[in-house]
Amino acid sequence: MMFRKSLFTLLSFVMILSLVACASPQTPASQATEAVTQEPAAFRVAMVFPGAVNDKSWNQAGFGGLERIKNELGVETAYLEQVPSTDWEESLRTFASQGYSLVLGHGDQFSEPSKKVAPEFPNTNFIVVNGAYTAANLASIALFDEQVSFLAGVVAAKMSQSGKVGYIGGLEIPPVIRNGKGFEQGAKYVNPDIQVSLTYLGDFNDAAKGKEATLAMAENGVDVIFYYVDNAMLGIQEAAKGANVKLIGCIFDQYEMAPDLILTSAIQDISTAIFEAAKIAKEGKFEGKAYLFGLDSGAIALAPFRENVPADVVAFVNQVQQDILSGKITIERMSQ
Repeated sequence: MMFRKSLFTLLSFVMILSLVACASPQTPASQATEAVTQEPAAFRVAMVFPGAVNDKSWNQAGFGGLERIKNELGVETAYLEQVPSTDWEESLRTFASQGYSLVLGHGDQFSEPSKKVAPEFPNTNFIVVNGAYTAANLASIALFDEQVSFLAGVVAAKMSQSGKVGYIGGLEIPPVIRNGKGFEQGAKYVNPDIQVSLTYLGDFNDAAKGKEATLAMAENGVDVIFYYVDNAMLGIQEAAKGANVKLIGCIFDQYEMAPDLILTSAIQDISTAIFEAAKIAKEGKFEGKAYLFGLDSGAIALAPFRENVPADVVAFVNQVQQDILSGKITIERMSQ
């Protein structure tokens, strides 16, 4: 009896094991979901600046765009500032290798480095502000510099007593040259016989060079100067104060820096262009092309006039601006 009972128990146990072995294996739901679902990579933006982001000029304007990207688009951002020319290429490469979705170089100086780096990272988009090249994953964004600098030239010619005006630029690169050409065209629109002096410092931040160039122009009778520099403007303003020269600022409304000298400023709100370009990239609509922002975009304009510019001059300048917007006055874009 004991043997038969033990045998029955053993056979029952074997049958249970067989049923378990024949059952279809089940994949846990959590594992199945994990196998087919992947979180998309977060959109991140990095930017490289050649100068200080608090320079009250070009670099600060660009940094304002990066801040808007972080705050309004809610994305992670990173940046490097005061990067020397020897490190431009490697800085772009470093951000791309770290997986940033969009990498920007702030200035035409980054055109050649980006042209080299972009092909190495086909899944990263690159943008150069005032850039010279485009490719499948490389775009440029720029302001129609000639339009607002044309207006600066109109102001200078209308305000000049000597019939001699001047332009001081930093590096002799396309965007800086464009501002000078636009200024010259605007001045000659008012007075075809006006003398326009164009000087390039070879540097955006050398205040001593800015001062020297201003004094040289003043000695030749120039009484209104438009400049397109960064910290070199401090030397320009210092020299202008003692030489009775009026100034037209750039990038920001710089009136508060020198109220007795600044007639107006050619505002070039590159931050808006940078923000809009990043927004396009985040939406997956990036194209490797040149994006251009003109007077009609609101990204460029003259700063408000104060009491040091007569009402009749203000009215004349406003009319010229309307004529540009309507197409009555055509301003050609300078080729790169």
